Amino acid sequence: MKDMKNRVFVRLFALALLPGLLLATAGCEESVDAITGTDIAFTIWGFLDAAADTQYVRVFEVTDQLIPDRDEQIDARVFSTNLATSQRIEWTYQRVHFDSLITGHFFMAPFRPENEVSYLLEVVRSDGETASAEVTVPPVASFTLETGDESVLIPVFIDGDVPNLIGLRVTYHAINVPPPQAWPQGTPVAPAVQLPVIVSYDDRVERIAGGWRFTIDMERDFDIVRRAYQINCLISDPEESAPYVWLRKMEFSGLLADSSWAPPGGVFDANLLAVPGTFSNVMNGYGFFGAGEGIGREWTPATETSLDAGYNFQPRCTGLFATDTPECHNPPVPCISEIFQGIEGFARGKAGNVLHPGDKRREGYAD
Repeated sequence: MKDMKNRVFVRLFALALLPGLLLATAGCEESVDAITGTDIAFTIWGFLDAAADTQYVRVFEVTDQLIPDRDEQIDARVFSTNLATSQRIEWTYQRVHFDSLITGHFFMAPFRPENEVSYLLEVVRSDGETASAEVTVPPVASFTLETGDESVLIPVFIDGDVPNLIGLRVTYHAINVPPPQAWPQGTPVAPAVQLPVIVSYDDRVERIAGGWRFTIDMERDFDIVRRAYQINCLISDPEESAPYVWLRKMEFSGLLADSSWAPPGGVFDANLLAVPGTFSNVMNGYGFFGAGEGIGREWTPATETSLDAGYNFQPRCTGLFATDTPECHNPPVPCISEIFQGIEGFARGKAGNVLHPGDKRREGYAD
């Protein structure tokens, strides 16, 4: 359970930092030049997580040049104050290397925020220049995910006066099911590959008396999973030799968020949020610092439920008569290159197995 919470927190933290990461790497975009020629000292990205024992915030120095963060400690100290008790603590600096070029400047503090309590975060430069944000941790809430009736429809209820729900995602951990062999002998067979597919439920949740609700639809989502596997060349068309995907487990995650999570137009548009000041609650600075509670659960659906949703674990082209089955002579490697088209016994001789940019299947998945 602890590992699950850690994964949920990391995913939600990445969501919170996405605009900041875009801002840090978008030097080629003229639309973000607003950070140059300003007296603002810092950009801040992060949130207080009431479900975590350690809090993190990422801090950027605002400079005259759009360059990656320098590989040395920045001129900043971070403090948080519990406005109910006036307790003020200093956060610890931590430098994180993402790759050889990008360094992240993080600050961390070992405490768990209290529900319905306001906190003040301050980032202070040595000359006294300060960027700050005040947030209120949302009330205590609980969630129920009903998986016991072996239905492809899974109701989810969030009980509590939570202002916002952010990053509601269902991750399908599936694997393709290649045939054990293909004919003629020597024809390559696609390996079994696990490809997690994430489906957003942000636009499917509704507020009800006392909370929120939505329904996970495994059958609807199976079409999204299947198209993802097709686009990544892991399964074939339904009439061919390797059409199946099997579901190993599911994972739900989300953030019970405070009222400050209110992007322009109610949509978290990465291109829009990359522009400094577009979505910010930071005083004398850029970025966003919120509060919330990460929630999550993972489970393995019953076999019958997965089969009802459209998944299948039994490979095709097995047994003594597979060599006489037409689909078993189709190539089990989807998206096969055109250079193999026309090779007898290896390809069907039509371009239907080849995915090109902009073809119908790719457009359908993008929708």
